[in-house]
Amino acid sequence: MKRGGAIGLIVLLVALVIVMLLAARSWQSVAPEVIQITDTEGPGVNVPFGDHGEAQVVDELRSGDLPGLREMQESTDARTQQVADALAETNQ
Repeated sequence: MKRGGAIGLIVLLVALVIVMLLAARSWQSVAPEVIQITDTEGPGVNVPFGDHGEAQVVDELRSGDLPGLREMQESTDARTQQVADALAETNQ
């Protein structure tokens, strides 16, 4: 080993410990929110999601059976087309 290599290894280990401590502190600050989001049987599950006129959405939220990204993109594209068509009709 080169001269001074042990010092570099010690500095590397100290830096690694500092990064791990910062990561642990950061995780502790967001952990309650993550647990609350992923908790499917917690106190917030039975809270009404609001009356926005789409009972199917409320049922999907309560069941945890949410659509995938591709399905959401298709739905968004269809809605975008509906809005564009409505705008075209009003501008005629």
